[in-house]
Amino acid sequence: MIELTAEQRLELNTDAPRVIDPETQTKYVLVKEDVYERLEALLVPERLTLSEQQAALRAAGLRAGWDDPEMGVYDREASQE
Repeated sequence: MIELTAEQRLELNTDAPRVIDPETQTKYVLVKEDVYERLEALLVPERLTLSEQQAALRAAGLRAGWDDPEMGVYDREASQE
């Protein structure tokens, strides 16, 4: 595990800070461990059955507010296309 310097810790002020490896130019997104653990099931879907994946996606949508009545406008616009 890599330990952060004081300077690096100050840079972690956003929800998903981005870092770059200067040698390879590879970019990474850092997420807190508790966030990763919630997302891990979606990132490694073969660990879940299809119904478990669907339930996880449904729960994520509800947390994001997709069940809000105001979101109906998107359904109506999509059906007109």
